[in-house]
Amino acid sequence: MQVKELFQIFQTENSISKIEEALDGFEKTYGQLIQWIPVGKRENNVGTIEGSSDPGRSIVERITNGIDAILEMEHKKHNGIPDCRSPREAANSWLNVPPNGLSELSPAQRRILAQQVTIRILVGDSREKRIVEVRDLGIGITPEQMPLTILSLNESNKLQKYYVAGLYGQGGSSTFARSKYTLIASRNGLDPRVGFTIVRYLDLPPESFKSGHYVYLTLNGSVLQTETDIEEFKSGTQVKHFGYDLSNYSSPVGPNSVYGLLNSILFDPILPIWLDNQVHDYRRVIKGSRNALNGAVDEGDDTNRGPDIAHSMKMFYVSLGDWGRIGIEYWVLKKPEKGNPNPIKSFVNPQKPIILTLNGQSHAEFSKILISKGAELPYLTQRFIGHIDCNSLTPAGKRALFVSNREDAIRGELSELIQQELIKAVKSDDTLHSLNNEARSENIHERDETEVQQMRKEVASILKIHGIGPTFAIGRSTIGGIERTEPPVSRAGHKRIIKQIEPREPPTYIKILWEEGKEIPFYPGQRRYIRIETDANSNYHDPNDSDKSKINIIQAPGVVNLCGSTSLQNGRMRIICESVINASIGSQGKIRVELYRQGLPLIFDERPVIIVEQPPASNPDKQLTLPLFEVIPINPEEDLWDTLQWPTEINEIASDAVEDEAGLKIYYSTVYPKFAEKLKIFERRDSALATSFTKKYEVWLAAHSLLLENDKKAKKNGRTSSEGEDSDQFEIFERNERCRIATISTIFAEREVAFLVTKPNED
Repeated sequence: MQVKELFQIFQTENSISKIEEALDGFEKTYGQLIQWIPVGKRENNVGTIEGSSDPGRSIVERITNGIDAILEMEHKKHNGIPDCRSPREAANSWLNVPPNGLSELSPAQRRILAQQVTIRILVGDSREKRIVEVRDLGIGITPEQMPLTILSLNESNKLQKYYVAGLYGQGGSSTFARSKYTLIASRNGLDPRVGFTIVRYLDLPPESFKSGHYVYLTLNGSVLQTETDIEEFKSGTQVKHFGYDLSNYSSPVGPNSVYGLLNSILFDPILPIWLDNQVHDYRRVIKGSRNALNGAVDEGDDTNRGPDIAHSMKMFYVSLGDWGRIGIEYWVLKKPEKGNPNPIKSFVNPQKPIILTLNGQSHAEFSKILISKGAELPYLTQRFIGHIDCNSLTPAGKRALFVSNREDAIRGELSELIQQELIKAVKSDDTLHSLNNEARSENIHERDETEVQQMRKEVASILKIHGIGPTFAIGRSTIGGIERTEPPVSRAGHKRIIKQIEPREPPTYIKILWEEGKEIPFYPGQRRYIRIETDANSNYHDPNDSDKSKINIIQAPGVVNLCGSTSLQNGRMRIICESVINASIGSQGKIRVELYRQGLPLIFDERPVIIVEQPPASNPDKQLTLPLFEVIPINPEEDLWDTLQWPTEINEIASDAVEDEAGLKIYYSTVYPKFAEKLKIFERRDSALATSFTKKYEVWLAAHSLLLENDKKAKKNGRTSSEGEDSDQFEIFERNERCRIATISTIFAEREVAFLVTKPNED
């Protein structure tokens, strides 16, 4: 079998057995002239190649290489002019992709651009043995370059090429671990030669080696070469994977599909990609979830208008000091229809809906707990998607944040800082709180006021028995529509009254939302999001271009620095201020916002700021302020179960506590087995006993939940930023703890009811 014949078989055959048959024939023809060389010329290359845990992400690395190849070709065409310092800047300068992304192109423009990088999915031998081909029409590679580039490992080929994405990650080599065989073929420009080889895993004698390694085929010490017509194999690179495991992405569309995978990981791609799915017989443009959320619609999309968005915040940038800066944007989908508990799953992982990207590719995700617990917006977690653009971090920041396989963020100081910045940004958004309150109101469970007060007394008694002295504050609040005197939930800042702001031209006012004459306190190093209101149109302020903005923000020199601002939307924006870390206590200054109007006097508002001592971490010392609380039963049939994103497995969830403006709500599962089984026993005996058991269970559950919440707050107040727990692990721990609490509460409630039944006989 000759070289050209082998190349044609690789192009046309999709069966592993046919590939193996061809390789056997080729080796018989050339004998000792054939050599299998370790990829990267490393005998121990298994650890590097098998570093990725997800076959889907490995394929995305191949696609990223393809995009880089297109940008390399454009760089050559334009002689490197202008000097682009990022892939997005290169796409903008050389391919006319708008700076804000693919959503600003027409469907026809996206479709044309997408033809430059194609991913084809063919049937292959089975779901676990598909054919996956990634083909780009980029710059291509000469046969001599292949061992030093696409067949290398950890080389610095792109280290100084700021216009391409390559550097972070191991490149596409991780796909070798998911394939039985991988064909790599490439033509550089008009070079008549096509260089190609095949990569496979070669097992080694176990008595001499701990493992095998990955090798590629050579003839006379070089990759194979053949000549073909330029139309038959155009300039660029083909990587064809035989026997690729796509069993986790077997659906035609949705989160468990290749289509969903690509849009999620390529959250905001530099260039669109063309997906040719021959398994499910469709072809579509891959434009990324961000562009879909921003309204981009292409042929084959579910709707002709994009997703229904209840609220969104355009990208704004925040300084993180020596780490550089990050961009933040987010979307909240409208309330889903019944039967669609996780509407965001079409765009992101519902458990980790906050995406961190570099060059538009997802490198890590943060947990929904940042929204439900951190930002105190529990009723929006099934609808919230956040995006953190990390391109403007310093090189040291990127290294401190991301691991090499692009599958997670390193837990540490910078990760914690970014999480806290997101929480502050979201927590200061009045519209989000309004939407959260609306969602909560739809699930209000009214309870008798006398019953509520009785439960509070019983809970207080239990806490006293356990050595906790609950204290009560005076305030006014409402549960179930009944107004009463109760301890209020403490909230920093001012009461938020959301009102409709009618824009005017010219605008008539700008206002800092802080009480007139009152100082805004900062402790040294503290950062605040200060809310601004105006009747100016949104085009009066561009947070990312001060030259275009007609709103000027003046910081207090030596006291408070400006770190950024959000977009102006619907008359509202926020300015991000941070006090100087070494500012002395008592230092004062003023923050001022000015609004320029063409041909009219300047209008402004200002507030004094003062540096105060940082409050000490709270120490409960066996004191617990009994907050407003409500104990609410729910079952899997209720919408609230989905809103809280509780798991379908009833053994995994017993209760949860949600704190909001109305107080602490303790939700518990009526189908948690330990509780439900005992309740059925009492119901068979006597309905009154069943009612008593349920109330006793709720009292014990509330008491233990309050202790748990108090303990969590005490730990949080005494913890430094670098000591934060992993949010996913903490959620698992808390759920397990609440299951234990439910079991204990069931035992105590059962004993109390049994005592009430037997007590009269003892008298």
